[in-house]
Amino acid sequence: MERPRDYYQILGVPRDATSAAIKRAFRRLAKKYHPDVTTDVSPEAFQELQAAYETLTDAEQRRRYDETLGGERLEPLAWSFVRSPAVGDLRRPFHPGSLSGEILLSPQEATAGGVLPLDVPVSSTCQACQGTGGYFFDCERCQGEGKVGRRLPVPVRIPPGVRDGHVFQVTTDDPAVPSILLTVHIRYF
Repeated sequence: MERPRDYYQILGVPRDATSAAIKRAFRRLAKKYHPDVTTDVSPEAFQELQAAYETLTDAEQRRRYDETLGGERLEPLAWSFVRSPAVGDLRRPFHPGSLSGEILLSPQEATAGGVLPLDVPVSSTCQACQGTGGYFFDCERCQGEGKVGRRLPVPVRIPPGVRDGHVFQVTTDDPAVPSILLTVHIRYF
């Protein structure tokens, strides 16, 4: 017996999703993958998306559909146009955090202090896919990673007379890197 398609997976919603969440997911995907909008998706794939929506938004059809699923784990979809291994698998969004690093100073630089311009490599949430990496396709901007790399210029004020091993926190206005913990090391050579 052929297993049913996982309509929840097609729409990228959990099995306990509300009807409103299912509608939002369908609208978002329909705007992106409707045959009138793109030629990258076959009409059959869009029809399957539509069938998932119609089944899961009708209470009686959804109940019957859920009964057919039982406790079985469904096979991932095998749509030929999709590169990702599990179609519709809602990827975890990338969440930014704090960075830490080290600063190497000469004894003269540590004594004098000053402003040190840093060019910090930063990964931030991809705005094109909101950090999901894509739904049906890998996001073109981040290649399915959910994050994009860039450089963040950060001027760091080094206090005069800083000692080896001193740790201080630099805050930034960038939501991708709210703060940077820096450890000062003085090189004596």
